[in-house]
Amino acid sequence: MTSPQRRRDPASRSTPRLTRAERKRQLLAHAKNLFVTQGYQATTTEKIAQAAGVSEPVLYRHFANKKALFLEVLEEIRAATLQRWNAETASLTDPLAKLHAIADMYLGSTREHAVEFRIMHRTLVESDDEEIIALLRAFYLDSEALLAKIIAEGQQAGVFRRSLDPRVGAWEMIRTALGYTLTLPLGIPLFTEENYIPQATDCLLHCLLKTDV
Repeated sequence: MTSPQRRRDPASRSTPRLTRAERKRQLLAHAKNLFVTQGYQATTTEKIAQAAGVSEPVLYRHFANKKALFLEVLEEIRAATLQRWNAETASLTDPLAKLHAIADMYLGSTREHAVEFRIMHRTLVESDDEEIIALLRAFYLDSEALLAKIIAEGQQAGVFRRSLDPRVGAWEMIRTALGYTLTLPLGIPLFTEENYIPQATDCLLHCLLKTDV
């Protein structure tokens, strides 16, 4: 007689069950895609669960509600972005080289991390939730702190003009990067040219930060 185990579908036996951490990452990935295409308000836990191929009760084992999930998405983006920037500049000593590295990485990685950046930008104009806004504010203030610190180092080294408030220089970089990423989906031909990002970075840093000597 055929045993119950042998009557089971071989495909079901070959598909391993996701661990709790893997399931959570899967839910976050599907949530990111829905948040960027449909926005925070239109995305529901039901839609996220369906996209991930699970039931809502399974989703609620990992996240208390949609807002909790969304906050974790934003925090994950914030932490990963700042980690990339810090790692890229850790071995550099020249302040100008550090700013070049961050600018090149932000603009160059926008395509690679397009979903993440579009979520943040869309949330800036769509959400008035205090906790969500607070998390976005924290990301940009962290960015300001990192950039302003590098600019201040360059002022002390005589690379950047001392009359510039480092925070102003930091925010001009942030605003320029925001403008680029917001217009990237328009398919501007210039953005696809091989030397656009290096030239844009040189223009930004020369006009705002570098002394003419």
